[in-house]
Amino acid sequence: MGSSEDAADLRASEKVALGQQKAREFLGDKVAKAMKERTKPGLFSDTVQEYVMGVCYSSYDRPGLDFRSRALMNIAMLIALNRGPELKAHINAAFVQGLTQEEICEACRHAMIYCGVPAGVHAMLLAAEVADQLREAGDI
Repeated sequence: MGSSEDAADLRASEKVALGQQKAREFLGDKVAKAMKERTKPGLFSDTVQEYVMGVCYSSYDRPGLDFRSRALMNIAMLIALNRGPELKAHINAAFVQGLTQEEICEACRHAMIYCGVPAGVHAMLLAAEVADQLREAGDI
């Protein structure tokens, strides 16, 4: 490999490492660890992880929005996109970032206006499920 390719690989691996750090900070150690444990090694999952950490979560280091604001935005976008499993993970992250049950409930209710009642109701059910799990674990 040439020096420019080596430098690009180093920058990419640094972004992946930064993304892993930001994912742990944003999602919380429990969720980040559980997500990692569910991931089977292999070309497909390794490629997804490299992208998600190196591109998505590394961007959480950018200025302008704190984790709390990002968590609220993620909830809204995932409701709009009807992405249930991801929504649950990000509702959990919202609790980690200090959002209250009332704020999460209001975000789901507000989404009903723009995303439709079924999407908001589904989000409410998922939020209640996450809150119940966190309550049982003593995390809220």
